[in-house]
Amino acid sequence: MKNTGNPTGEQRNKVHTDIHGSPAAQSFTDIHSHLLPEVDDGAQSLEQSVRMARTAAMEGIGRIILTPHQRTDRPSVSPEGTARRMRRLQEEIDRRRIPIRLYAGAEIFYRHGVEELLSEGRLLTLAGSRYCLTEFFPEENYAYIRDGLNRLSAFGYFPILAHAERYEQLTESGRAEELKRGTGCLYQLNAASLTGENGFLYKSRSRRLLKNGLADFIATDAHDEKGRGPRIARLADWLEKRYGKEERDRLLIHNPAAVLEDREIWQEND
Repeated sequence: MKNTGNPTGEQRNKVHTDIHGSPAAQSFTDIHSHLLPEVDDGAQSLEQSVRMARTAAMEGIGRIILTPHQRTDRPSVSPEGTARRMRRLQEEIDRRRIPIRLYAGAEIFYRHGVEELLSEGRLLTLAGSRYCLTEFFPEENYAYIRDGLNRLSAFGYFPILAHAERYEQLTESGRAEELKRGTGCLYQLNAASLTGENGFLYKSRSRRLLKNGLADFIATDAHDEKGRGPRIARLADWLEKRYGKEERDRLLIHNPAAVLEDREIWQEND
């Protein structure tokens, strides 16, 4: 994995990463979820967040990184606000005996300057690690995506491209491989895209990335408990039947564990 820096622990916001919980050792980890209430277009109340957490637990998910949308051109929840809401939500989840452990994070809409905001602690990485979940406009110019990911890497972060199947520029022959090779980024795919729930276009794109060995994470990108719920069991079953248990565990357990422990994934998979 391409990386030329090493953000300090303070810069990576270790102070607000995880709160107690007791998930099963081999449960899945969801690195992309809008479970945090009342901060974006995800959960709109604490009660809805609890319903989503219950659904996630039933799907086999034991750990969730909360990734509210972060855009520098509009009001967004602060790291302190994320920590405060996460504590309240974890307390309620624990009170209801739902075996889910929460971690703080963000889904960062890339614009020049977010690297500095990350270094200053004004934006959150995933669970206080060097990994940052990053998104762009689906139709964004390839050079802009490449340069943005390179800048994040140059600042010492490991960029994860959120829902990589959405980007039109990556559908051109060889582009998806070139972007990973040139920037050291990682690809996260949405479970609902792979199962076809997000439509044929995203199903075909995501399955092509997976077939070509380019997927690093599969997450729910959950926004509610219904149409965009935290469901992953169906995908996990399909993944095991098609690619085997080892690949399923790499994408749903082991690579996410590397994020939580701030370990470099390439050292394990190469």
